[in-house]
Amino acid sequence: MQQRYVDRMRSDALELLPPAAAELVTRSAQPYIQIVLDIAVRKMAFGRVALIGDAAFAARPHAAAGTAKAAADAWALADALSAEPDIPRALAAWEPARLALGNNLLSRVAEMGARSQFTNTWDPADPALHFGLYGPDQ
Repeated sequence: MQQRYVDRMRSDALELLPPAAAELVTRSAQPYIQIVLDIAVRKMAFGRVALIGDAAFAARPHAAAGTAKAAADAWALADALSAEPDIPRALAAWEPARLALGNNLLSRVAEMGARSQFTNTWDPADPALHFGLYGPDQ
């Protein structure tokens, strides 16, 4: 990376980021930018096909919940298929709760990201900021 871009990144970090994040940028020998995106779907069930885990909801890493989401989707899918032999009906029954969980996770990680990176209001004692798939109200 050209030195002028590194210098600009460091000065912008001091001006725009919370102190802990700015320190990471200014002390890094070779700072870099990594884009982090959230991805959501409106449907997870399509006839006899289901999307699970990151194929349906890819959430930024703030909650450390990606593996747990995939496992929870798979376990819920196994339960739904055990309860209903007709696959499309089983998927139709399975989908609403999985969509709700995925959307809730995306909302939580967006809030976690904002509080840790932009508003500097991260409080480790706040249950809404705890790691994991499920939030305090689930």
